[in-house]
Amino acid sequence: MGAERPPTLDEVWARVPAEVAEARFGRARAPLGQLVAQVSEGYTRERGDLRRASTGRDAMHARLRFFLPRDLAKVALPLHELDAAGLLPARRWRVLDLGAGLGTTSLGAAWYASRRETPPEQIAVDAVERDAAALGAFEALAARHGELGLPAMTLRTRVGDLKKGVRERGPYDLILLGLVLNELPFAERRGLLEGLAAKLAPGGSLIVLEPALREVTRELHRLRDELLEAGALSVFAPCPHAAPCPMRATKKDWCHEDVPFRLPDPLAEVARAAGLRFERLTFAYLTLRRDDARRAAGDEWRVVSQPLKTKGKLELWLCGGAGERRKLMRLDRKASEANAAFGEARRGDLLRLGSDSKRVGPDDAVERRHPRLAGPRTGE
Repeated sequence: MGAERPPTLDEVWARVPAEVAEARFGRARAPLGQLVAQVSEGYTRERGDLRRASTGRDAMHARLRFFLPRDLAKVALPLHELDAAGLLPARRWRVLDLGAGLGTTSLGAAWYASRRETPPEQIAVDAVERDAAALGAFEALAARHGELGLPAMTLRTRVGDLKKGVRERGPYDLILLGLVLNELPFAERRGLLEGLAAKLAPGGSLIVLEPALREVTRELHRLRDELLEAGALSVFAPCPHAAPCPMRATKKDWCHEDVPFRLPDPLAEVARAAGLRFERLTFAYLTLRRDDARRAAGDEWRVVSQPLKTKGKLELWLCGGAGERRKLMRLDRKASEANAAFGEARRGDLLRLGSDSKRVGPDDAVERRHPRLAGPRTGE
């Protein structure tokens, strides 16, 4: 067995969305890299008018041809965590996708499902989205599920805002809100999620994905705390505890994912032209349930930083216990076989520590769980 490589999209994800974009919206009026840069600016710096940044012919080309394939794999991580715990259905997935847009998150769920040893026989999606043009593009992509290498998909669409999702009948195995909850006034978010909880099938999960922007993510931390206090939903992941989020103790900290991912070469070139990263996915998420299932065991700590390597030592920020955030350090000369997992740990990993000390010694055993969705292994 060799080293793991990050998951990679097949080039069909560059070709098919481009064909759908041209068929539905006509030819783009500028190079794709330029259009992607414009939309990215609207997403990250001009968030007061997201609708303007995401509609119109050129924006649709950027969203379909670049942002959709770039973002669809984000939902794979929370799905993989559920799968590892045996919490995904085997044969048929019933999905409600709110603020579905072009179908990015549902298509991402289908892409993840296609990578399972035994994919589901069918994925049935109810999609709610206020933009009829975006839903039309989603329908066109779903109709080509076989060409995209996805399981059989059925799609029912409804034009409307997020609140209309609460009126869908259900029950659903998965309810998805992909990069959209932040567009709702904060005061309305908890009520929406608690209303959706009633639409979950027994054992179902609600996944919220958000951009890895500080203020957006800190609002997600605050929402998490309010949901746990109200008691209608529990947090399966990413949090290893149900105590208040320690990131909220200061005004500058936030917790997000940063995972390896490879775009097809044509889309990597577009990212370069737009000045965007293309080898990693960054996002924040919550996986919510009505039962008490949790990804982490009670004695595990979650790594919430990248490794901090300085001369002679390695440090990691961890979250765990009763809502504690702590920095753990290992001197290079204290590295050993027992604590080797500390040196291999990355953001999002779960660690079981053999000591309560803030310093890892050579005799301190460290166990690591690294539930990343890997690509094919070299040497196989």
